[in-house]
Amino acid sequence: MQFRLEKRREPSQFMLYATPVAAVALTMIVGAIIFSLIGYDGVGAVREIFLTPLTNAYKWQDLGVKAAPLIIIGVGLSIAYRANVWNIGAEGQYVIGGLAGTGIALLTYGMTGWWILPLMVLAGMLGGMAYAAIPALLRTRLNVNEILTSLMLTYASVQLIYYLIRAPWKDPMGMGFPQTRLFSEAARLPFIIPGTIVHLGVPIAVVVGLVAWFIMTRSVFGYRMRVVGAAPHAARYGGFSEHKTIWLALLVSGALAGLAGVLEVAGPFQRMVPGFPTNYGFTAIIVAFLGRLNPLGVIVAGVVLAITFVGGEVAQTTIGLPNAATGIFQAMMLFFLLAGDILIKYRVRRVVPQPSQGAA
Repeated sequence: MQFRLEKRREPSQFMLYATPVAAVALTMIVGAIIFSLIGYDGVGAVREIFLTPLTNAYKWQDLGVKAAPLIIIGVGLSIAYRANVWNIGAEGQYVIGGLAGTGIALLTYGMTGWWILPLMVLAGMLGGMAYAAIPALLRTRLNVNEILTSLMLTYASVQLIYYLIRAPWKDPMGMGFPQTRLFSEAARLPFIIPGTIVHLGVPIAVVVGLVAWFIMTRSVFGYRMRVVGAAPHAARYGGFSEHKTIWLALLVSGALAGLAGVLEVAGPFQRMVPGFPTNYGFTAIIVAFLGRLNPLGVIVAGVVLAITFVGGEVAQTTIGLPNAATGIFQAMMLFFLLAGDILIKYRVRRVVPQPSQGAA
């Protein structure tokens, strides 16, 4: 029995939304098999990673905190990818945003005032935009691929963290640890639910997703992103500049990555530390695709990936799963998602062998 792929006349809308669900289901099944084969409790690993964060009410607050940066960065990436601009360096822009916010927090250390947090947010977004402007400039002036430049800049941003917290920004009272001093109260995000770790960044993330959805579906900006990404030649005839669109896409995605960075450093961390780069920028790539480059879908996808982060931490303590297991599950999810995307444009057909002409 043979099968072949047959191109569809129109992309399948059913497969567009079914493949993300199938990717998650296949990740759970295959993940259980793989970890069972290498000596772990595979079924227990899937249960702890995907179900425990949902059934344990004490973990819901962790889901919100983990999902917030993934949603904000994922929304920015979904906008860029819609325009066919491949920003892979959101992690670096997230780091620079956190550093910019930290700079304001240290400059205003000991001060009070409502204006400190908004100033940190503005600095973080501008920092992310400035870092994203580098690959935008190289792409539009020298035609350098933004995938490589944005990715490589990520590692430069991490080295910048290490330099700053070991030298000019090092906490003089930190007993030699490479970290900044703890932010003042005015430079920290307030907790919106007493007795929990849910900070103001969580509702901000949801608002960012809703606003981005409205802009992408109801504005000229969103129309520009979609048209340039889907039909760049037709977009030129419509008066949309490809270079301007590249700048807009990278600056917007960089600004949102920077926003996520400053909200993280002012929320859960409350100081800059070596562990600040948490791969949110890379994981948000999965979030963007799992959410089908739709800001509303990104909100849901951000929660799904947050479940794997929280569940991975639970699995480490309950069944001794290694820390790398979370990344393995996330990578499988992206693999199955991209593999399943073939079914959006193609259908599987069974080929019936034809009898040879010489047969009796």
